[in-house]
Amino acid sequence: MFSSNPAGKCRNTLNCMDLATDSRREPLIDESDFDSLGPGVHRLSYPSRTLLVRDGDRTDFVLFIIEGYAKSVSHDPECILGIHRPGRLVGELAALTRRPRSADLVALTDIEALFIPADTFSKLITDGGPLALAVAERLAERVQELGARVESITSAEQRLARAVIELARSGIGTERDDGLHLTGFNQRDLASLAGISRESVSAILRPLKRRNAVSIGRQRITIHDLAPFEAIAQRNDKAL
Repeated sequence: MFSSNPAGKCRNTLNCMDLATDSRREPLIDESDFDSLGPGVHRLSYPSRTLLVRDGDRTDFVLFIIEGYAKSVSHDPECILGIHRPGRLVGELAALTRRPRSADLVALTDIEALFIPADTFSKLITDGGPLALAVAERLAERVQELGARVESITSAEQRLARAVIELARSGIGTERDDGLHLTGFNQRDLASLAGISRESVSAILRPLKRRNAVSIGRQRITIHDLAPFEAIAQRNDKAL
């Protein structure tokens, strides 16, 4: 039989992780229904650390995790978006919208999963019934989870951007041909000034380094282009 669960509220990153890994929840699809789901449905096994889906891939299937755990990973900035446990569907939104996947999906452990073609999954949803309700509720949960994570990441980005701007405008740096040199500063100092972790600073600066907006040396930070930091600081993102 199919089962549905009430959508939970998620107000911070820790709660998001708890929500994603709550082992007390019943599986969305009961094992007794596997053979009756429709054409093309079959079992697959993946070893730990397998890259199941790559960010940007266009996929035509949904995975239902029977055993094991997987994680969704974003890379700009790099962070874990969610942990997927047994009894959960993965990729249902991409299957319904036919849009590219928005994150890597990586096996945390050995995984046994049910492969459900997108067309079969869409028919199960359009036919209505408990599975359609369960998927709708789960998608609502995902929006809440993602909203809390985006809000947390955005807040950290803005605090760091404002800290960099404050340093740049303080007069403490030295202007050179390649940008503003802040000698004696490192990522730990930026973390302290912004009130975020050093790991968060590293993750947030990574895409800015690729854009040549900033470079980090030994006890030196060089701001090559302040405009991206100003854009982040002035951004008014809304959580989903």
